[in-house]
Amino acid sequence: MNKSTYLELPEVKDFVEWLSVTLNCDAPEPFSHSYDVEPRGRSNSKKKWRCNSIYNAFEQYEWRFSYQDSDTGKKIKGSTYYESEAALNDLQKRLIVAVASGDNDSCFNVCSMILKWGGVLGSERKGNKKILLEMRENLACYLAKARDYFNGDSELVSRYQVVLGSGKTNLVMNAGFTKIYSLLCNEFIIYDGRVGAALGRLVVGFMQSQSEKKYTEIPDGLDFYYGNAKNNKVNRNPSVGSYKFKALSASSPVHIRNNLKANWIVGALSLENSNGFSKQSAPSRAFEAALFMIGYRV
Repeated sequence: MNKSTYLELPEVKDFVEWLSVTLNCDAPEPFSHSYDVEPRGRSNSKKKWRCNSIYNAFEQYEWRFSYQDSDTGKKIKGSTYYESEAALNDLQKRLIVAVASGDNDSCFNVCSMILKWGGVLGSERKGNKKILLEMRENLACYLAKARDYFNGDSELVSRYQVVLGSGKTNLVMNAGFTKIYSLLCNEFIIYDGRVGAALGRLVVGFMQSQSEKKYTEIPDGLDFYYGNAKNNKVNRNPSVGSYKFKALSASSPVHIRNNLKANWIVGALSLENSNGFSKQSAPSRAFEAALFMIGYRV
């Protein structure tokens, strides 16, 4: 199933239509959500977070990041959406140049900074840094192949591979590599556990809004996977009643399929015509940020 076929599924068309109206600040039935943010460090006080629209969730974006520029040694840090946007725009330009020039070392350095920004770099023994080190000698070529694959007519299939050298290699996908691909590929959003949880929350809201109770369970086209939080006190499972969602695992194909579906839905929303997100330089990135905030706790 490719993009055009997916977007023609009845449940997907209905959801996109509902979401296109709901995401606006002046929606007839505006989306609202609230939760307690778990304290950090030694603090015991919880901060209350709430939004009265999807756009309002974007307006309250917060992500504390910090990484060291591998070229200048300068510490880059921030917490607002616009500070992240500036950092990611710079990293995107550098990643595109590194891939185009076939510079494996530069690709490694930029990817490491992207992952550090996202808090998912890991170490040389475990996680994404280990994966990058294992791929380092062919990293530029791999990223070019992944970019071309995702920019092509991608499909929802059981296995995702690209030709690398004399053989085929599986495409890597997790909460870290989705950040890399989002800066390298066209119309590709970051799909992590929080974004998946938010999409599930919105799907439930959509299905509950149907006066005829058209959907008694989650249809395949809207079966988005969420990711569990590191803090077990934080619930990110959007399941309600008969609407049951699954959790992401280490399966790259499952994560890729979810990412592709999310990419296609976001692309179908015509965010550049909305009365909120259209104000931003990158409407889909701003919408993704709103999902990220909504999905902290569902």
